[in-house]
Amino acid sequence: MSPAAPVPPDDDLAPDAAIEEVRYIRDVEALRAISDPTRMQVLETMVQRRSPAWNVKEIAARLGLPQTRLYHHIEILVSAGLVRPVERRVVSGIIETRYLPAALSFQLDRSLFSGDAAAGLEVLHQTLATIFDTARAEVERAIRSGAVAADEDAPPDRRLLVWRGVARLSPARANELRERLTALASEFSGEDLAAEAGVEDPGAIPLGIVLAVYPLINSSEDSNG
Repeated sequence: MSPAAPVPPDDDLAPDAAIEEVRYIRDVEALRAISDPTRMQVLETMVQRRSPAWNVKEIAARLGLPQTRLYHHIEILVSAGLVRPVERRVVSGIIETRYLPAALSFQLDRSLFSGDAAAGLEVLHQTLATIFDTARAEVERAIRSGAVAADEDAPPDRRLLVWRGVARLSPARANELRERLTALASEFSGEDLAAEAGVEDPGAIPLGIVLAVYPLINSSEDSNG
């Protein structure tokens, strides 16, 4: 079979656009785009490999989902500016588009919830539900499949770490906690030896990570709020 001939560049392609370290979500539409569990999984998958770019077939195979189910989700992510088409080729008579994420990490901008924040808070509720429900489902699936081992002598890579705590800290210490956790999360989520080498590391282990630090208010303050 002869090599696939490149399709002339389209206006929507961004082959040279740099992938940002952090993209701040500043509008409700972008927040709504990531509030869906499938789209969140798509983004999480795409940031794990930056070269070569992803096509929909590869993403579907990684997530174990039908390919046809993902096209709509990819279109929404592209429209929100969270995913970019970077290459388009004809493969076996079919136009194939490859995509890269716009950033390695996506964080919510506080301006979303200033002023008339009703719409933003409603979508934030959906986003938080998606994050924690997805994490819960993944943990349960890992336990059922045996990927997580409960034995005391289980190897470290198969142990489950779940912790919830409450601390009473000065503003300075609270800020220190946030900075240290942010730096730690950035260090490990930024590890991408496979991308640097151009191949996937067969020994790499995919891990789910959920991190949240937030002020607590008691129920009486909430009800009087």
